[in-house]
Amino acid sequence: MTTRRAARHRDEDGVGLVALPWGVLAFGAFLMLSVQVAVHLFSTSIVTATGHEATRRAALGGGSPEAIAEAEQWLRSRFGSSMEVESVRWITTADVVALEITARPPNLLPGAAALSGLGSIERRFEMRRELARFDAGG
Repeated sequence: MTTRRAARHRDEDGVGLVALPWGVLAFGAFLMLSVQVAVHLFSTSIVTATGHEATRRAALGGGSPEAIAEAEQWLRSRFGSSMEVESVRWITTADVVALEITARPPNLLPGAAALSGLGSIERRFEMRRELARFDAGG
């Protein structure tokens, strides 16, 4: 009894050994890119939520230097070491407290800063000043 083997062509030998590493490399590159985009979106959400809350805290304090210092300290403590805060700028007027934040999210890819929009996060927040007014007349 003889076993028949499927006929193979000589030029197909070793094709899987060449294509497999390239396929794994392409899959890994797309996976790292998608993880970098997810980290950037999460960092953007953190900057937006934290900046909004810090501006609210400063506005509720009437925009005083003490309220702004306390809000900025709270803001920086929430970012921690995961993000590099490049600049925090407060602008106060008679009616408005504004905050401008520029932060750099963590980069998982070596050239992620060169990718469009993944280099830094810039946000601006404005809130009306809130001053507690009590009516003594009742």
